[in-house]
Amino acid sequence: MHAAIEVTDSPSGSTFPLRKYSYQARRADGTLIRGVIESGGPSAAVRMLRRDALVVVAIELASLEASVGVARQLSVGRLSAHFKRDDVLALCQQLSVMLKTGVPLPEALETYALQASNKHVAAIVRRIKEDVSEGDEFSKVLAKWPRVFPPILISLIRAAEASGLLAEMMERVGKELAKQRKTSRQVTGAMIYPGIMLTVAIAAVTIIMVFVLPKFQGLFMAQGENLPTPTKVLMAVSDFLRFGWPIYLPLLITAVAGGWVFVRSTTGRLFVDRMKLTMPVLGKLFRFLYVSRIASTMSTLLAAGVSLLEVIAICREVTNNLVLARMWDDLEQRVQHGQDMSTAFSNCPYFPRNVAAMFHAGEHSGRLPEVLQQAALFAEEELDTAVKACTSMIEPMMIVIMGGLVGGIASAMLLPIFNMSKMVH
Repeated sequence: MHAAIEVTDSPSGSTFPLRKYSYQARRADGTLIRGVIESGGPSAAVRMLRRDALVVVAIELASLEASVGVARQLSVGRLSAHFKRDDVLALCQQLSVMLKTGVPLPEALETYALQASNKHVAAIVRRIKEDVSEGDEFSKVLAKWPRVFPPILISLIRAAEASGLLAEMMERVGKELAKQRKTSRQVTGAMIYPGIMLTVAIAAVTIIMVFVLPKFQGLFMAQGENLPTPTKVLMAVSDFLRFGWPIYLPLLITAVAGGWVFVRSTTGRLFVDRMKLTMPVLGKLFRFLYVSRIASTMSTLLAAGVSLLEVIAICREVTNNLVLARMWDDLEQRVQHGQDMSTAFSNCPYFPRNVAAMFHAGEHSGRLPEVLQQAALFAEEELDTAVKACTSMIEPMMIVIMGGLVGGIASAMLLPIFNMSKMVH
């Protein structure tokens, strides 16, 4: 740190007030560094940097409240929130095309930034282009944005830099990310339909109980003890929904807050992750989703020459399931001790036995990446079948449930009217 003292920066010896200047400079070995220095003027700042054996590349007046490094770090979080996974996929696909045609990487990044529809995406890509132009490795630059670029992308780019096949690797990354997006949308799409149906059912019942049923209460009360039991229960529930909110609203808020805290805890996450794998209908869907991601990711990384331990770490993050953590721990220990890996998959009760057998065959034949690619295709086909089966089962179930609720309420409302008609006759 340079001392914050006043310096003289003019021939006449006049004293300038201390101000902060951001600078870019190179060390003797050519390494580019950035920083902030306090000085009475730009010339004095340059002299102070030269005394430290630095060659000044650029210097300008910095902001009064923070250094350039801190400001850059603060902006990373804000910019990352606007960079979606679809933007990462588009970036990989377009970089692959431009690199194959001979466009240099910095120019390709600038071209993408110019046509980006989102200004935040353009800002991040330009920041990456600046770092690459200054000599930083592409993989290290991407690693500065962990909330934007997934670990599999960074690992494959690192492998591509070692082999010199960046264009081909970008194409492979684009295909892998597109495959992950497809499987995620399949699962999400299968769960959206029952969610919408359930929401509509709850809304319809609430409207009937709170707004429609009270219109008939006077008519129902006139029958006294002759009122049918289903109608009495329905009126009691309606009264509770209308006037009992001081009781159930705090309980509902407490339950939601407690559930949110529980799900974010380790015990809660373990419970949710186990439910994903064991649910009667959706469990099969999630199991094949995880198998598809594991096989596809491992195949791509192993084919690119990424180390096994790094592959395991990335696959652990791709699955992001605490129940499967034991399998990954077992697999990691086996790799470290030079043992076979297929046993770790065979010992996991949630991993399909046929896929574990395929893994065993690929490991012993020396063709593990190719076999895993076939396993990924098999898992994707099973996932498609599971999604269709899940949708075909849930749709009639939700129709029956909605019909039962609405029909039951309608019957309870019509019974007193039928009784009155009998009394009139």
